Amino acid sequence: MSYRILDPRNLQIDRVDQDAQRLALHFLEANIEKIMDNAEQRTLWTQAGSIEMWDPKLSTELSAAPFRIAHLDLEDGLYTQRDMIRIPSDVSGEIVLSLWLEGRDEPLRLQGSRMCLSLDGNPRYVRHLD
Repeated sequence: MSYRILDPRNLQIDRVDQDAQRLALHFLEANIEKIMDNAEQRTLWTQAGSIEMWDPKLSTELSAAPFRIAHLDLEDGLYTQRDMIRIPSDVSGEIVLSLWLEGRDEPLRLQGSRMCLSLDGNPRYVRHLD
């Protein structure tokens, strides 16, 4: 089965949009791994986009942009995705993003009712993996 995964490790967040209903973490260049059916190698691509959370509740104050995500866990009630977000990703329910940001010892917990990963523009090929 073909699929794509966004790797959030070392992802730079360039802009944050936040109001009472929605929080969006915008990035210009995320690493995306593509795994194709019957392919011997995986490929690495980059693409801009955002991670959006509805009805956001933060455990601590978010750092001013730009900042880097060192590690991320996405909990959607059934599964925990560690250091990866499947594409497409639009999940509802009790969603928790645990973000370990560079320069912070404790993770920031971002809780909400829906999380969506949106990609903008066209992906750019980087290299083959393996």
